[in-house]
Amino acid sequence: MQEAVFVVLLVAVLFYMVYKAKKKKERQMGDELEYLIEKEDWHGVSRILRKQLIIWGCLSVLMTAYVIASFIIGSPRYAGIVVAAFFIWRVVRLAKNYNDSQFNARWKQNEADERSATEEATTQALKLLGEYNVNATRIRADITPQALKEMWLESRERGRKEGYCPVLLYVHSAFMDGLNDMVADREHFVQWQQQMLSMPVQDGQALLKKQFDANKEDYEQALDWQNDVVGAVGECEAMNDFPLYDFYVQASLLLAEIPVSEPWQVFAYIPFGGWNECPTPEVHMAVAKYWYERYGAEIACIASGNIIYHVSQSVVADAMALAEEQFAYSEDVLQDYGNLATLADMNRKSTVWSIFWD
Repeated sequence: MQEAVFVVLLVAVLFYMVYKAKKKKERQMGDELEYLIEKEDWHGVSRILRKQLIIWGCLSVLMTAYVIASFIIGSPRYAGIVVAAFFIWRVVRLAKNYNDSQFNARWKQNEADERSATEEATTQALKLLGEYNVNATRIRADITPQALKEMWLESRERGRKEGYCPVLLYVHSAFMDGLNDMVADREHFVQWQQQMLSMPVQDGQALLKKQFDANKEDYEQALDWQNDVVGAVGECEAMNDFPLYDFYVQASLLLAEIPVSEPWQVFAYIPFGGWNECPTPEVHMAVAKYWYERYGAEIACIASGNIIYHVSQSVVADAMALAEEQFAYSEDVLQDYGNLATLADMNRKSTVWSIFWD
């Protein structure tokens, strides 16, 4: 009897010691996981979860095999079903968490790759601008949209005295892809640049009118023009600061002082476009000249797929006419605003126009 009591007590003590050791290990693992998650070390998180998956996976297999065997030999262990179900539930939860950590690890790696590619593109852009006598300075990453606009306005005032036009460049991994390939050929580019600056600029208004008529004809074949394209005014917030889109969070910001006297001539130094549906630099220059003369619009920012214009006062009387011209310039504006009526309303209360090409 005493021996039986001793065995029971010994088993109880051993069980308690194992339980305490297990809880201590779990606390340590939990603390380590919290630390790794805080540091965004997703590979470390995956490593811990992978070990747990192996342990609980083996336990699940063994317990499931035990339950199946008990039914085969005719002595079913129903309690084992509950235990096996618990083990399997733990495996499913661990698998989900492991999958999430792997996703986060890939996301972080992609961000690192994007930062590296952006830094390389920034180095290329600065080198290229320097070769073509463009002074460019890097802007701190934590600048606000309001401060960014104020910086550009101050630079514009200095440029009017010193003979340059400032342009903000949103440089990220795809920035160089948004420029014409000829920038890499110095002799060819200089020759083209001289032609751009010396030859008469095309009639931007006529180009936009022609493209608008073509766009309207295409849309009328599939949609009700008045209801679906012109539409009714929807909700939109005024845009009066230079946007820092999520897409450009990792972009380097450069303030380039383009040595030209007229704002539309910046495209002779930044040959943006000529891909997909994005107009060529020659068309950009023609449109920019026309909009400057009609609305006082100036090129403020250029990214790989965006051009941002600035006007000193919002366009009210010609808001719909401007919306039609913006639609001719880029059909993709409807992705942002839904219809021309909303875009026109945006023009009435905004001093910043953001045009993009997908």
